[in-house]
Amino acid sequence: MQRYERALELTHAMLEAAQKSDWDRLLATEKERKALIDQLRELDVGPGRDAQMRQRKRELIRDIMQCDEQIEMLTQDWMRELREVLGSISAEQKLARTYGS
Repeated sequence: MQRYERALELTHAMLEAAQKSDWDRLLATEKERKALIDQLRELDVGPGRDAQMRQRKRELIRDIMQCDEQIEMLTQDWMRELREVLGSISAEQKLARTYGS
């Protein structure tokens, strides 16, 4: 259960980084979380017998997924802005090549 708790902590850190547009921190934290999730997939193969533990696990996974949705929205906005900037740079470069500057 501690690994699930840690995954949620890392997800909250990722959300905070996305909200602050700290993309380097977001990527580093996501990398750490991915390693933890990979461990969980290997170690936690059965549903478990304790109903309270299953319920808590469900809650943690739901919270992680909700944060992931928010992160995705924030990163989509960032990607849209990045595409616009890159598009305008590309257009400027084409104009410069065409008309020489």
